[in-house]
Amino acid sequence: MPSEPDIPTVHHDAIVIGGGIAALWSAVALRQSGRSVRVLSNSPIGSGQTLAAQGVIHGGLKYAVGGKLTDSSEALAEMPARWRRALDGNDEIDLSRARLLSDHQILWSLPGVVSKAVGFFGSRAVRGRARTLAREDYPALFDTDDYRGRLFRIEEPVVDSVSVVSELARHLAGRIHRVEWGRDADWDIRDGRINSILTRTADGKSIRLTASDYVLAAGAGNGPLLEALDVSSPRQQLRPLHQLIIRRRELPDFYSVCVGKGPKPPMVTTTHRDREGRTIWYVGGEIAEREGVERSKDAQIDAGRDLFRRLLPWVDLEGAEWFTWRGDRAEPLTESGARPPGSYCRRVGNAIVTWPTKLALAPDLADRVVAEASAPLAHPGDSNSLPLPPAEVGLPPWDLP
Repeated sequence: MPSEPDIPTVHHDAIVIGGGIAALWSAVALRQSGRSVRVLSNSPIGSGQTLAAQGVIHGGLKYAVGGKLTDSSEALAEMPARWRRALDGNDEIDLSRARLLSDHQILWSLPGVVSKAVGFFGSRAVRGRARTLAREDYPALFDTDDYRGRLFRIEEPVVDSVSVVSELARHLAGRIHRVEWGRDADWDIRDGRINSILTRTADGKSIRLTASDYVLAAGAGNGPLLEALDVSSPRQQLRPLHQLIIRRRELPDFYSVCVGKGPKPPMVTTTHRDREGRTIWYVGGEIAEREGVERSKDAQIDAGRDLFRRLLPWVDLEGAEWFTWRGDRAEPLTESGARPPGSYCRRVGNAIVTWPTKLALAPDLADRVVAEASAPLAHPGDSNSLPLPPAEVGLPPWDLP
């Protein structure tokens, strides 16, 4: 390795660590605020939580299925409108080339909670965010005498996460790099602060990267970084998921939230297409949590089949293939272990520690990162191209080998 003075140093206003929705949206927002930015990811961008998300831009009504608005539902209330502006090309961050899968979801009640659901989702508290559907407006999946609940339209869009990640990456062309920590990138941490990052090019040359701010937006990867910084707060918690994937050609679109008797929806479904054009139903909600996490793959599939038989017995899933996906939601540690109600952004020395906590909250998190960031330098450094490998876009769970 060359001696210290022989290693060229490139300085940026911000180096963003991570490649998911938090890292990318924050990096684009920092660039648009006049700051020089570099993004480093140890995996294909979007891999993990972002591309495994269902793509629902929650307005918080899922968290109000118990019949009242919560801190989580209120924190999310403005996000659908914010995302729609971006998807329409009317926001500072233009996502007009990203794919909108559905401009709304269907919220459907089980028969035993019809009066409660009608009372809440028709109330002033959610006016403009939900409305009751007349029977003649029911989608084909619910156009049957076998369904005895009520349907509501909730104004929460569903996006194709791969296209969102690709669009954000396009705004950062030449500034996102794939690195493997410990092999071609190493931290220099001194006295609880990040001093620099030493990177190595494919031909073995070293480049030292420094920044006024280091934005930690690596999802579950934030945990080891915080340990290396030796800070007592924040700490990270992981909440596991075990989602269901149902695949069959020509399944109808199914973007929905089920209202049951408990505080959480029994199932949340979104519809996607795999690389061969087959339809995917991606199923989360209570089925993917708690007991679902403890089940084996086969047991989770059996539980999913039973759930569909009980709640949607008229739906024909003959010939469908069933799979599961396991992952962890990374968040700041809370006393109760529950998800924090909003996004998280906090300065720790020269690091800005972030978790979006929900895909939908990425714009809010980016605003907070920009507000927390140091003032830009007079001579930004990211105009310099670096001979580091670019980071490619990852695959969603249904396209993984």
